[in-house]
Amino acid sequence: MRINAPLILALSLVSAAPALAQTAFDGPYIGAVAGAQVHSQNRARTEGTQAFLGLPGTVRPAFQDLDSDDGWHGGAVVGWNASSGKVVYGVEGDFVIGNVKARQSFVGAPIPGLAPQGLTTNVDSRLGNRASLRARLGYAVADKVLLYTTGGLAIGDTRAQAAVLVNGAPTVGWFGEAENTQTGYVVGGGAEFKLNKAVALRAEYLFTDFGKQRVLAQGNAAVRGIAALNGIDYQAAAPFRAGVARVGLTVGF
Repeated sequence: MRINAPLILALSLVSAAPALAQTAFDGPYIGAVAGAQVHSQNRARTEGTQAFLGLPGTVRPAFQDLDSDDGWHGGAVVGWNASSGKVVYGVEGDFVIGNVKARQSFVGAPIPGLAPQGLTTNVDSRLGNRASLRARLGYAVADKVLLYTTGGLAIGDTRAQAAVLVNGAPTVGWFGEAENTQTGYVVGGGAEFKLNKAVALRAEYLFTDFGKQRVLAQGNAAVRGIAALNGIDYQAAAPFRAGVARVGLTVGF
């Protein structure tokens, strides 16, 4: 009788697989998540040009704290877990869609002869679709309950807009927009509960830092035609740092 060594090895691995799974969370899984922003670090600082920075503090802002609209997101996750005793470790990726928007305005003091009603300086930011690839490390505190931490690389679509308007003269202004795909980091943690052998419910918090998006608002033709204003451009550094709380369902295999 001929012995088929590869077949015997494959059958041995299949028969041993259930014994290798030490917790209910071991193995690959896919799922869906949804969440909302719960806080942000949103101070947009005023940068060059030097001519703009040279304006009095009553005329232009040193910074602006953007008001967020507590945006939402939702998407898919896929991952894999293994374990050693009750310690569970693995890797997870996600892709989510949604928008987190923020805005603020500063109304400056009048500038005699140039802007008798003052200047209004605006900053807008938007964080769009994003994704992450993270490591996970947790502990199965019970047969169906897992507590975990997570962290890794994040990537997201960012957009920032800046404008300066001369109050009472709507045709005179500075405008700028910048869009980018930025990378950063994400850290967080959460808990999972197995509803049955395959399905798990989770709740988690993730903090993501994409750094800053710089945007330059340049004067339009009307501004360039005024010698005293030519070369005075506004640049802001809009931050993209925020924490989200989200829930999800996963199905293991």
